[in-house]
Amino acid sequence: MSKLTDETITISRLTSFSDGVFAIAVTLLVFNLKVPQIAEGDVHTLLSDRVLAMVPNFTTYIISFLLIAVYWTFHHRMLNLVTKIDSLFLWMNIGYLLLVSFIPFPAALYGSYPHELFSFIFYIIAMILVNGISMLMLGYASYKSRLVTKELPAAIVKYLFFRLNTTVFVFLLAIPIALYQQRWAVDFLFVLFPINWATKKYYKAIAQIL
Repeated sequence: MSKLTDETITISRLTSFSDGVFAIAVTLLVFNLKVPQIAEGDVHTLLSDRVLAMVPNFTTYIISFLLIAVYWTFHHRMLNLVTKIDSLFLWMNIGYLLLVSFIPFPAALYGSYPHELFSFIFYIIAMILVNGISMLMLGYASYKSRLVTKELPAAIVKYLFFRLNTTVFVFLLAIPIALYQQRWAVDFLFVLFPINWATKKYYKAIAQIL
């Protein structure tokens, strides 16, 4: 049996494995949406109310799906910049996938207990951790061109860090909003997507490279 080395772990294999984990994570999200169980005689009168009561579950599903999609696109952009990998970066990536695959749990927790502040903060922390390890991976790969080409413009790395920091700022800002009105805090998370769009427009030249 050949020994596993950094050279045998290609970027394409890492990308394929990561894509599989992302696919499973978004699939698991939909399993949190349970069809209401209602006695046959009460379906006509209770079904609409039970479905409306699931609005927090639907909202959490949508925001979680979109966030995982954002994490997936960022992951691909980062790996497109990497020209080689080493063992530490590999394990950082495994940690990253560990956190991504965990997202369905805090999403289910918040969907089940939408009025509990703890469930919301738990959800936010899970998302911040994904951003945190993204920063570690990007910083490690780009520091002194450790895993990227020396010709890589520094502006691209700064652009990606700006997007990560902006996302963390929105997550952190959602917590005090939740202390005042938790429902508003969840809706507030959707501002991430127009912010990302506006950032791409502002850094249009850089975004096109990625």
